[in-house]
Amino acid sequence: MWWGGWPFALLIAAIAAAAQFELYGLMNAGGARPLVAFGLLAGLTATLWPMLPPAPEVLAACVVLLPVLVMYTRRDAPLADAAATAFGVLYPAGLASSILLLRSSEAVWLGADGAFWITTTILFCVWASDTFAYAAGRLFGRTPLFERVSPKKTWEGSIGGAVGAFLLAAGFKLAVLDATLTWFDVSVIAVASGMVSQLGDLAESHFKRSVGVKDSATWLPGHGGLLDRIDATVIAVPLVALYFEVTKGGL
Repeated sequence: MWWGGWPFALLIAAIAAAAQFELYGLMNAGGARPLVAFGLLAGLTATLWPMLPPAPEVLAACVVLLPVLVMYTRRDAPLADAAATAFGVLYPAGLASSILLLRSSEAVWLGADGAFWITTTILFCVWASDTFAYAAGRLFGRTPLFERVSPKKTWEGSIGGAVGAFLLAAGFKLAVLDATLTWFDVSVIAVASGMVSQLGDLAESHFKRSVGVKDSATWLPGHGGLLDRIDATVIAVPLVALYFEVTKGGL
């Protein structure tokens, strides 16, 4: 991540493509038949758009091509298949582009190496908040967060995740980002990565439950698939990127 540029972009694109492939697998299990190859190519373009100037034109062409391809492949449920294909391009592929948008930013307010440290801070906060939420939930959890989707998640755990994310973001601010982030910025990062990001986890859990599977894949023993690993990240990072876009004058 330190080097940024195309090596980092290709890593993120590969992870996003694998997660998108897993999502298409869930869709197949649910009865939809997304156009996997077409969707993955469009998804790679969506993920890499901060690095690819022609990306908007390519994605516009994909929008035109999708209904044509669905028509010519003679599908039983063309509308559902087209919608499934397009959804995979947006989630997780399109949302993952926000990671590259942050890392490749040359905004003046970030200062020297600011893009690296901001991206690192947010990613670490998302990953660490999961551990803090688990610990807080085990110790203090009483109130279900969304019992129908995930019976074990609690509001106390969610708050614990946000507190842990705040402490970690505060540490990054004091160590390397004191001139870049305000304390309000730190609070926004904490809420986005520690609480709101859990909506991504809940949404993916809901998708998996609807088709009767526990994990999106089995590539990572004990951890499931890559979609299981980035479901919270692709919710938190776009929100923080949008916040910076609005409040800091651009990325």
